[in-house]
Formats: sequence, C-alpha cells, structure tokens
Amino acid sequence: MQINTYSIKKSLAGLGTPYFILNFLASLLHVLCRYTPGLCTYLSGQANCELDFYECEIYFFVLCVAVIKNRRSVNAEMYFSTLFMFAKGASLILFYKMDIKLAIWYLLVCIVLVFAVKPPDFEESNEMKYFVDDSLPSVLKEDKHTIWVVEFYTTFSPHCSAIKSIYGQLSREYTHQYLKFGKCDVLKAYGVAENYGIATSALKTQLPAIVIFENGKPAARVMQTMEGKTYVMSYENLKKDLLMQQFYEKAVALCKVGVPEEKKEKKKTK
Repeated sequence: MQINTYSIKKSLAGLGTPYFILNFLASLLHVLCRYTPGLCTYLSGQANCELDFYECEIYFFVLCVAVIKNRRSVNAEMYFSTLFMFAKGASLILFYKMDIKLAIWYLLVCIVLVFAVKPPDFEESNEMKYFVDDSLPSVLKEDKHTIWVVEFYTTFSPHCSAIKSIYGQLSREYTHQYLKFGKCDVLKAYGVAENYGIATSALKTQLPAIVIFENGKPAARVMQTMEGKTYVMSYENLKKDLLMQQFYEKAVALCKVGVPEEKKEKKKTK
C-alpha cells in the first residue's frame, strides 16, 4: 500500500504559509481586541473586557454555518479558508457594533489581504499538459500506448478550484512515462468534453470531471454530479474510484515491455 506522505507534508506546509497565518490573525482580531486589557476599554468604551452574549451568539452561529459548509471540504486548506471567510464576516459585523470606524478599518485590512496575500499554489507535475484547443482527441489517437488522466474544468467553477491541489497531488505521485496527466479547459476546447459525455452547462454541475483514457478510449471517470448525487472529490476517493494504482502498475509493466523493443529498433538502425 502506498502511503500519501507527500499529501500530508504539503498540507502541513500549506497551513504554515503567510496566507493562512495572516488570515488566522485577521479572523481572531476582534476577539483579541475584546480580551486585551486597556485596548478593549479604549476601543469599545466598556470596562468589561470580554465577549457579551450577543457576540457569543454571532460566533456560535458562524461556527455552525462554517461546519455545514465544510461538509464537503476535500482538504485542510479548503476547510480553513471557508472557516476564515465566515469568521472575518462575523468580525466585521461585531466591529460595526463597537464603532463604524473600526468596521471600516477592518474591512480595509481584509481587502488588503485579498489582493496582497495570495493562497499557496499546490505543485503539479512538471509534465502536466494543458489542452486549450481541440487537440485532445488527436493526442489520444496518436499516443494509444499512453494512459491519460484528464481533468475537464472551467476557471469560473469553485468546485474546479477546490480540487486543484488534489489533482496536483495525483499528478505528482503517479506521472510516469506511460501514465500522463492533462487538464482541458472546456471554455477554450469547445465541444471536446461533450464528445466524451460530459455536460459543461452550469445547470448540470458535472464539472470538474476526471476521465482516464486507455487505448485512446475512456476507461474510468468521476464527475462532480453522478447519478443525481454530489460526488466528494477527496484524494482517497479519486485514488480509489479512478483505480489509480492499477493504471500505474499497467504503465510500469508497459514500460518494462517496451524497453527491449526500443533497443531492438536502435540496433536495426545501426
């Protein structure tokens, strides 16, 4: 069994980046102001430096909403990003309750964070191929010996953005001479996804869709919505339902068989 140590290390490293640290501090800024002696009295004009019942009620409500929204989170980064978003929204409301000027300053801080601190990009395989035209069918036809894993996506879909890190993990761990990964932008490669039975309409919500092509034909697939139900695209689910280990072993076996043939061809040319 292959242990996903790469995934664990990258998740821990990702949570230690400036993006998550600064957003964590921004999410707790209101609580820190309320529990810091002197600062609390100066900002709120109250001698009692602790959260009142109304503030606790707001935070509890936000926590419940964040937990519901995070039911389908596929990694730690996505979970905390959602939690920080709702926590900052609650902080903005509570700063407004204290003083409208504090709310304006806090809103400016959040805006600066959005534009100045970008979320960490998850590394993909250096051999990742991007299909931004209708060349995918021809590539599959010309290179039938290679097993292709292709993600059909659109840049405007939050679901597609959510699995970016997971698909990157798979590409890093399983890319092989005869097992390659690609990404097909359905807006630029118009009509290609439909040729493989993937609906790109926003009403269908099938994107992202990941298809494994063997011998130039679809051999396995998963989509955001399958049989009317939402599919959770976690690392373990994709690895299991796409039979990644089995296809990887096929690629390794194909490589071993292909080496002698390549040598024979070289000898003939000499």
